[in-house]
Amino acid sequence: MRRRHLDWIALAATLFLPTAAAARCMLEQLGVLPVTMHGLRPIATLKINGAKAPFLVDSGAFFSAMSWDAATKYHLKVRPSPGDDFYVGGAGGEARANIATVRNFTFLGATLHNKSFIVIDQNVWGRWTGSLGQNALRISDAEYDLANGIIRFIRPVGCKGQPLAYWAVNQPYSVVRLKYMTVLRSRPIADAEINGHRVTVLFDTGTEKSALSLQAAARIGITPESPGVTLLGTTGGVGPSSFREWLAPVASFQIGGEKVEHTHLIIGGHQGRTDMVLGEDFFLSNRIYFAYSQGKVYFTYNGGPLFNMDLPQFDKATLSNTADANAQASAPNATGPSSDSPTDAAGFMRQGMAAAAMRELPRALADLSRACGLAPKNAEYRYLRGVVYRQDKQHALALEDFDAAIKLRPDDVEAHAARANLLLTRYNAGRTSVKAEIESDLDTLSRLVRPASNVRLALATEYNKLGHYSTAIDQVDEWLSHHPLQGDKAEGLNARCWIRATADRDLHQALDDCNHALQMRPVVSAAGTGSYISTLASRDPAILDSRGLVYLRLGRLADAIDDYDSALKRDPKLPTSLYGRGLAELRKGEKAKGRVDLAAATKLDAGVAKRFAHMGLTP
Repeated sequence: MRRRHLDWIALAATLFLPTAAAARCMLEQLGVLPVTMHGLRPIATLKINGAKAPFLVDSGAFFSAMSWDAATKYHLKVRPSPGDDFYVGGAGGEARANIATVRNFTFLGATLHNKSFIVIDQNVWGRWTGSLGQNALRISDAEYDLANGIIRFIRPVGCKGQPLAYWAVNQPYSVVRLKYMTVLRSRPIADAEINGHRVTVLFDTGTEKSALSLQAAARIGITPESPGVTLLGTTGGVGPSSFREWLAPVASFQIGGEKVEHTHLIIGGHQGRTDMVLGEDFFLSNRIYFAYSQGKVYFTYNGGPLFNMDLPQFDKATLSNTADANAQASAPNATGPSSDSPTDAAGFMRQGMAAAAMRELPRALADLSRACGLAPKNAEYRYLRGVVYRQDKQHALALEDFDAAIKLRPDDVEAHAARANLLLTRYNAGRTSVKAEIESDLDTLSRLVRPASNVRLALATEYNKLGHYSTAIDQVDEWLSHHPLQGDKAEGLNARCWIRATADRDLHQALDDCNHALQMRPVVSAAGTGSYISTLASRDPAILDSRGLVYLRLGRLADAIDDYDSALKRDPKLPTSLYGRGLAELRKGEKAKGRVDLAAATKLDAGVAKRFAHMGLTP
């Protein structure tokens, strides 16, 4: 059924009205939201005042949000939120929230008027506009079939007490109860078990990989010091802080009828009122129906890893991670939407990108090739297949697709950026003949992208690699001039600090940039208590790494080693910090320490010595 006029509030008010007894449970499809996987990020393209706006679908967010940069891009008026204490929380702490109103917002084929979005002064979404939260997603029951690139919005009719996993005719399904189903607490939360201990889990498509909080892990008996626990590194999210994550072995994880034994889970960060987030990796390995009408979740296991452990530093043989779906339940008698098999180019594209997100690259390339064959003049499909070819290390085919995408759509920013980045790998490998092609792509991008776009920071880095120092600094300056708020300004300051340090230019200005950036980036304490600490070791490791290079250039070897030490306390596998510290130690006469650090850095990143040599820094 197609509805041309869909109002969230009016529709939500009608979904749960009592219906007459029906002979058979029917699931009425209200709308379908196509979703394209970009890695582990589900992206839906909507419209703001008629202009395309790609949003991250975020089932874990209570309200839809966007960055200040996006609000500026779409010419939205941003106003202060009611009161002075309105903040949004995330893995990295809290960020001040403002409000913007979209006059015309197109969703599910209907245009909605005067819809509000939270605006934060931190761009955590990269090139995406923002996130689509529960105020938009919970208009009815919702089925997340992300392995096929689809979210269906469904109204059950005559289904009281009936199981709603309508597709599970010849396979077992699981069902768990949702908690806290109120207007103010609308995020989908349920119970699961880890090592026999009950934990609360949030179904969260806005998080790429499932993770258990440090507090919940400690309650279960797992700490960063437990046997077999390995530090992964430092990450962040909404809020100014970064935090550390570890990979921990667990005896068992179970939710409903799905159980996996002798697996690993990421631990770290803060999950708010819940113990764990079930991220996009869980959604790809399951088909999930949120029956808000019943206060339940139905799901079936698709196969493959339950949690994404695509971690190159670990032997996959040690990361057993397959669900044993043992649910015993009566077969659903609900009649729902028809076949899931793609019938058009867009369907094959979405299915292919979902396969790529699950690292099933041959299947992904087969689906994307089908999409390209059905729509040979579609530039996006050629670009996306090029991305997957590159992931599969088929670089020549990737370059062919990027060339084709640009020929079909000369102003394609992503295709130009992808081609320039791929050609840079050839340039760095000594093929200097491609320099002119790279410069052409970078110059085109510089003309195409907005001054505030994060693409400018990538452009700055790549111009610097080609030796165009002044142009690189100009790109960062342009970006900074359009980012006056502290929430994301540190990223640009760190980029400028790093460029100056790698080019060995304006080093005292570089030091000022790094110092300023560090003042903006406190991080959550390693103990995970939620408190903020100001010791140097708690600061952002990427900025410390940049400042360490500045000190190395200035000959302040003790200061360089201190910063590298601090960065490595937060992220022990940061190859540039290990290599930089090794060089500083050698220059101080600590030859044994220096050789150990250089070897460790090279083991982590075979190309790190060559990159430092290009900067004129050798042992």
